[in-house]
Amino acid sequence: MSSREPSGEPAPAPETGEERAAPPARAGAGEGAGARRVAALLALALSLGAIAGVAYQRYAAVHLRALPRVPGCVRGARVALRRPVAASGTEPRQTASGETVYLTPGEDRAVACALQLDEALARHLAGALAEQAPAQRAARLSELVRDRVPADPAYDRAASAAYMMASAALRGLPDDVAEVRAAAEELDRHQACRFDTRRPCPTRPPLPALVWLTGVPAALSLLGLLWIGLAASAARYRRWTARRGR
Repeated sequence: MSSREPSGEPAPAPETGEERAAPPARAGAGEGAGARRVAALLALALSLGAIAGVAYQRYAAVHLRALPRVPGCVRGARVALRRPVAASGTEPRQTASGETVYLTPGEDRAVACALQLDEALARHLAGALAEQAPAQRAARLSELVRDRVPADPAYDRAASAAYMMASAALRGLPDDVAEVRAAAEELDRHQACRFDTRRPCPTRPPLPALVWLTGVPAALSLLGLLWIGLAASAARYRRWTARRGR
């Protein structure tokens, strides 16, 4: 006999095991789709982040190089070069043109230190330190850093040491001479444009557009993954608290 409801309508057939299992199947399909979305978002973030990272590293290798370590003798040479020259030199040194000049013991110490890095740099430094007039001395020191050290990264140690010693030698000159002040500013600007320092460089190009075009979407994708992870953690916590409340 078929059962009927009190109203006379046939009673609904009881649910089978397959019908009762249908909702969990739909939930499992939803979880699988969510996992695929997370995997796709992660792959997008990693690929775009890798492109942005490579583009930034290439830019930094040219325009944002870290300051290199210089020989310890540079610090001692800087102390000696800051002292104003009060007497004629007695230590013989050869310049880049082959001329023999006579330097003070402190100046000779600086040239000997530069010789550990590059012989040509040491000879140019000797010629600059042999100048007695403040304006000419400042001009030669500025030329030393600007023109006498190659721009190749292989010469970064020599460039940093030359800047440190030249700037120290400028401090021993009268600061009321316009050429001295101009040379000091040029040295700082040249150093800031060669290395990643706190000083601004007016000629440094901006970051490549590729860094922004790939880095920003990569960062947004990572934020999306973080949001998904937080939402999933919150949902698990709610289910855990619901089970404990039963």
